[in-house]
Amino acid sequence: MARIKIGDVFEISTPKGKSYLQYVHKHETIGELIRILDGLYIDGCERLDELVENKELYFIHFPLGAAYNRRIVIKMGNYPLPTNFKLPRKFRDDHFVRGEFICWHIVDYDSWQRESVKELSEEQKKFSPWGTWNDTLLIEKLVDDWTLDEWSYY
Repeated sequence: MARIKIGDVFEISTPKGKSYLQYVHKHETIGELIRILDGLYIDGCERLDELVENKELYFIHFPLGAAYNRRIVIKMGNYPLPTNFKLPRKFRDDHFVRGEFICWHIVDYDSWQRESVKELSEEQKKFSPWGTWNDTLLIEKLVDDWTLDEWSYY
């Protein structure tokens, strides 16, 4: 199989339709960062070039190379990253102890330094999840129409 490249767009099948993601960055430690593109499509998306230009739902690290090699995702082509694309600098993670929500961790992508906050600012609510999701979790989130807006404990 050919190697994956920045800008490659992949299709992943879910019980509710096909979803699309774009490979945007390779982090040396935690791997491939992808953009989750908007929408689920019963018959597939006919205009991937337009879909790629739209704002993503969120970013997540995902073992894309392994998923591609195992045919969990199908490569649909390579598209330029959107003209206004910027690699996210901050991510967020929820911190629980014994099942109780304690705080949010705001993670700096360059330094991995964490800042703890009890309540998220409007800007922080737009930060994508920190960590790596496997295909099972990604599909579950897509089927549930999970968004950053819903990810709150208040």
